[in-house]
Amino acid sequence: MVAFTLFVIIPALGAFGLSFFSWDLFGSPQWVGVDNFTRLFKDAQMWTSLRVTVEFVVLGVIPTVVLGFVLAVLINNKMRGMGALRILYFAPMVASSAVAAVLWSYMYDDRAGVANRVLGWVGVSGPAWLSSTTWALPALTVMMIWLALPLVMILYLAGLQRIPADIYAAASLDGAGRWRQLWSITWPNVGPTTILVTTLQVINFVSGSFEISLIMTNGGPLGHTQSLALYSYQVAFHQTEMGYASALSLFQLALIGLAVGLFKLLSRIRRSA
Repeated sequence: MVAFTLFVIIPALGAFGLSFFSWDLFGSPQWVGVDNFTRLFKDAQMWTSLRVTVEFVVLGVIPTVVLGFVLAVLINNKMRGMGALRILYFAPMVASSAVAAVLWSYMYDDRAGVANRVLGWVGVSGPAWLSSTTWALPALTVMMIWLALPLVMILYLAGLQRIPADIYAAASLDGAGRWRQLWSITWPNVGPTTILVTTLQVINFVSGSFEISLIMTNGGPLGHTQSLALYSYQVAFHQTEMGYASALSLFQLALIGLAVGLFKLLSRIRRSA
């Protein structure tokens, strides 16, 4: 609780207070009231960054949830070769986001990268992934999915192991095959886990895109990977507009809070149904 107060609550309160000032890190803060918030909604770059953030969430969350569920089911069934699969998909947990970003930058290199070499084997000429306005954001999203999968799989495995084996035995006696058991028993019973995983991944793709975009593309090309978090960072430390950057950060925090509240509401509706 002490650490949470020191590193979350106090900085958040500081950002809230600073959002009512104009400050360039060197002079004295000047009171501007709600000007930073009114400017926020008139800022075209903010709306562009918000659109990029939404694209990260839309492209990343659903595949992460679905892949994590499928892989967790395979591992839970203890099929042949699952030991190697565990090592392969839990490997991202031992790498920091920064290390993974550097590694994937080399993999996406348009001349010597693994991605284009693999495509070359089947006669496809790969794009310049990180400098393409079309492929940069999907490329970063794939990398973030790879980083997120281990946690999703662990949560789903915990959910799967709470389902009583008697339910599957009874379903088998009634003639239900594996697919029927998967969609009629397994998927509904991991509903609470799915809500939790989706909530965590929305937060991850909103805030986690900052570090990945900063290291791999610095928001480029032409702002196509500049998320809201990265934009607030650039406003703070490139333009030295700390008050406006604080307002941007609070706006992002409000969006995350809205998403969490929505998923909590869905969870309550599901429990009461």
